[in-house]
Amino acid sequence: MAGRGEVQRIRIGEEVLVVLPEREYEALLANRRQVGGCTARVRALQHALAEALSRLAAAEGAGAADDGAPDVAQ
Repeated sequence: MAGRGEVQRIRIGEEVLVVLPEREYEALLANRRQVGGCTARVRALQHALAEALSRLAAAEGAGAADDGAPDVAQ
């Protein structure tokens, strides 16, 4: 990223810690919150779409059963 401050890497055993400048850290957190919010919104829309499709299928099934044609019993 252009204009990025110095990033430090600190190794502790097998782990590598990254130290970011405060402004970059805050920007990273804001981006993660935004992505999380978008993900939750997509999940809610998928759920609403699934419910709408289910209701539509049920309504079409009910409409097909009551199409005015005489029922044929065997």
